[in-house]
Amino acid sequence: MQSVEFVRAWRQKAREWQERLQEPAVLVDAEKLAQTLAEGRPLTEAVPPEVPGDRLAAVLADVAQLLAGYRPAARPEVDRLLGALAGADRADQDALAAAALSGLVVPVEEWARQHGVPADLLLPLVNLALQPFMARYARALGRMVSWSAWRHNYCPVCGREPDVARIDPDNLRYLHCGLCDTQWQTHRLSCVWCETDDAKKLQVLTVADLEPFRLDVCDACGGYIKTLDQRHGGLWALPSVDLFVEDARTRKLDLVAAEQGYRRGGRVQ
Repeated sequence: MQSVEFVRAWRQKAREWQERLQEPAVLVDAEKLAQTLAEGRPLTEAVPPEVPGDRLAAVLADVAQLLAGYRPAARPEVDRLLGALAGADRADQDALAAAALSGLVVPVEEWARQHGVPADLLLPLVNLALQPFMARYARALGRMVSWSAWRHNYCPVCGREPDVARIDPDNLRYLHCGLCDTQWQTHRLSCVWCETDDAKKLQVLTVADLEPFRLDVCDACGGYIKTLDQRHGGLWALPSVDLFVEDARTRKLDLVAAEQGYRRGGRVQ
């Protein structure tokens, strides 16, 4: 499990990388993007993101070095990863970028196996390394099209499931994508995962020292999502709150949810 300090430090570096990366080219018009959203499809289906393999390798090496600084015991495995990245040719780098963008575990695991890298190290780190690319991609598309009408439980930009939610001071609920940092509005009084609005099936669980974060749980599907209630005001109501960092900081809530039999994303049907 990654420490909160490491995650916070990485997010700062990710923002720096985001500003250094080349602006992605968007070769379709706004009308096509709007039509894609209207069909319930994420924007990646209209404009596949471009992540150059050599740039991803550089960002991945950066995040790996950072991890070793916070977790010295990981240094031997990190060195194996750094060696594999240094020895990878452009085809290998592009293959890793394609595997990462697929969102699938197996292609990344296969790359790790072929290059003698522990998969359980590569998988989380490559997802972190994608963040600045995808955040810049989302920002570029956000200047062309609005997803204000999107109400699905997956990201309008990249299609990933949300990691956490927030209720803003105006009592509106938003979901957050941990990959591209996109936020989008969702229905306030229903389950994020199965969309039931049966009040008897929906509960709120809290842990005193973690408020204003809470668990929104559903007894219909067994799912939960962590939620920041910004109606409490103060610093928690500021838009600068990094929900990805706070997801890591509130892991105790995930343990509480698991103890109660709930899981992220609901039960597998």
